[in-house]
Amino acid sequence: MGLERSVPILVSLGLLILGLCVGCGEPPPLDMSLLTGEPCEPPCWQGLTPGESTEDDVAEFIRVTRFVDTRTIYRGRITRGGEVVGVSIQWRSTAARSRNVASNSFDIDTGVLEDITIYPDYDLTLERLFERYGPPEKYVANLRGFERRWVEVTLYYPTHGFTVDLVPPYDDRTLQPESKVTSVWYFRAAPLERFLELRYEAGYGGPTPDERLKSLRDWPGYGAIQVD
Repeated sequence: MGLERSVPILVSLGLLILGLCVGCGEPPPLDMSLLTGEPCEPPCWQGLTPGESTEDDVAEFIRVTRFVDTRTIYRGRITRGGEVVGVSIQWRSTAARSRNVASNSFDIDTGVLEDITIYPDYDLTLERLFERYGPPEKYVANLRGFERRWVEVTLYYPTHGFTVDLVPPYDDRTLQPESKVTSVWYFRAAPLERFLELRYEAGYGGPTPDERLKSLRDWPGYGAIQVD
């Protein structure tokens, strides 16, 4: 009897261990879609498109994807005029190289995906970006911070539906082929002026579209950047 009872227990334990080990050693997926165009081209990201995908689409993506570390999900409210109009879903990827990395996010406004922010988990350099998309249509560089200030550079690719941010070293305000993109922001694709209007209409802070347009500069090439 003792042996007969132990066999199912051992089989159950074996199946449990086998189940736990499925996928053992398999690395998390690495999102390089901005460079590969797979599974879709910007402004689409992994099948989600700002201005088209719904809150249900985002929920289904999170349910089935291996890109999102579900333990890191945080939901915040998006308000406008004191009224809650949507949700910001913040998360880290399963391939994140550090717990100190900033959170990716989906911003959903009145049931529709408004924008996506992605912090690359690989070295996305300007050289690699330019090889695929060419130089940006416009760029802007601003000082950030208070006591210790740094420069943040934003490159605009409006007809592709995205911008990228870079933060050069504190003591070296230049951009080079090896300069690394820190984040990618996906929005609805449009000509530059309309792109800025859509962003403003969506409730993002900052200057008006006309003021923003005046602050943008033509890409001068690698080297020193002009800071506003």
